[in-house]
Amino acid sequence: MQKNELNTLLELKQNPTLTQRSLAHRLNISLGLTNAILQNLIHRGWIKAKRMTGRKILYLITPQGMARATNLIYDRFRETQNYYQYTKELLTFYLTDLYNQGKKRAIIYGTNQLAEITYLSLLDSPLKLHSILSDDPSKKKFLGHQVLTLSKFSQKLSQEFVFENLILLCTTDKEKLSKEISKYKNIKNNLKIIYIENILKSNKL
Repeated sequence: MQKNELNTLLELKQNPTLTQRSLAHRLNISLGLTNAILQNLIHRGWIKAKRMTGRKILYLITPQGMARATNLIYDRFRETQNYYQYTKELLTFYLTDLYNQGKKRAIIYGTNQLAEITYLSLLDSPLKLHSILSDDPSKKKFLGHQVLTLSKFSQKLSQEFVFENLILLCTTDKEKLSKEISKYKNIKNNLKIIYIENILKSNKL
């Protein structure tokens, strides 16, 4: 509920003349829930509804509403920080365990936020970065490293002679990678693929 409260306050701050239907569309929630949120915000004194011409209503955020939005933004920041730190520590522990099992080098697939956390976790583990891959051909650099497509990586991998100590850390959609990787047998047949989302889900993050 707090997420919807904050998003509603932020939307109304930008555009106080939004209709309930437009607001519901922007927040991707039902019209009924939007109405309930607005009534709750009005009841708490965080917004005021001012009727304009016709049926048009102007929703004005009160000083108390601004203070509430500020507090919610801070709470969201703290939650993000906690998520980031916990994820990084969990992945560092997991990657260190993989190293103890004989893995030495890791390939990161993806250039999203989870890939960034995975990369920083990798730096804190004994594993070494081998390559960063992406299915986006326009992505050339990520965190200062060259980004390879699966096609180019497949060519690079054909020059490798030791695969046992290599792992591929996927930070994107599992089905999408499975479909793409099926085109490259030397990747599919020689690399152990670990899906980072599965690690996080299994630890109830």
